[in-house]
Amino acid sequence: MSNFELKNQALARFFCFLWYNSIVMWLLITAVAYFLNAIAAVVDKFLISKKISNPAVYAFAISALGLLGLVLIPWGFDWIGWRNFSIVLVAGVSFTCALLHLFKGLAVNESSRITPFIGGLSPIFVFLFSFFLLGERLAGRQLFAFILIIIGTVFISLGQSGKKNLARGFWYAGISALMFGISYTLTKLAYNNLSFINGFVWLRITTFIGGLFLLYSATNRRDVFHPSEKTVKKAGPLFLFGQVAGAASFLLINYAISISSVTIVNALQGLQYVFLLVMILILARWRPRILEEKLRGIVLAQKISAIVLIGAGLYLLV
Repeated sequence: MSNFELKNQALARFFCFLWYNSIVMWLLITAVAYFLNAIAAVVDKFLISKKISNPAVYAFAISALGLLGLVLIPWGFDWIGWRNFSIVLVAGVSFTCALLHLFKGLAVNESSRITPFIGGLSPIFVFLFSFFLLGERLAGRQLFAFILIIIGTVFISLGQSGKKNLARGFWYAGISALMFGISYTLTKLAYNNLSFINGFVWLRITTFIGGLFLLYSATNRRDVFHPSEKTVKKAGPLFLFGQVAGAASFLLINYAISISSVTIVNALQGLQYVFLLVMILILARWRPRILEEKLRGIVLAQKISAIVLIGAGLYLLV
């Protein structure tokens, strides 16, 4: 074998190494992001059900904390044009709307049902919107994955909760999944046209704009600007902890979306459900009063089976 062929082989192996490690890197980034998101979900459920009665307050606080992303302005921020601004505006407002309905769902139903339900539906919406906006197409394997996801989401919605709360909780979750689907798809569209930092900062601004709409209600304004001292003392530190985890997760997910497929990143939410179930099982064993989720016998087996179905469907999407 000639020196030229040896050099070509070495170069090919080097690029394969880089390609493999780039995949491992963004998969690791995505996994860490969903682990942090699972932590935030547990904190959100506890605060919404125990400490903060108004979900709009929670959604506004998260949208406002997103303005911390403005610290990135010196590293690449400029005007993006009206077309791109309209894209990030709809993406940001949709994200705030998704958060609002997520928290409304958590207020009336269990986190281990609501979160996987949203995660099972949102990839379907992402695929549908990506078909028209990003030109993505579905293969036979992906169609089979959808069937598994739908079965899993229906299965996980069945439970012993009151029928009123069950229906209301999953109505909120369905709206949240739709809004997340819109937001994630438009976020990817924005990153196709913008640098990561510029797009990220604009998305934080437009998400806050979405939060401002929540202040139209006099009740929301009162609860946001005049919370009780007891609520601030008890919920404040835990809220900040949850939001640090959530903010780090959001940053990592956005970065993963910017360098890879939005469909794959969204589909990998199956990892979050595994983390979430483990955390809830630990809390149910050692601190059962924190979340008050029913995780015994048939209910536990049902949740595990539903998550396995959703996870299998999401795996096939990858």
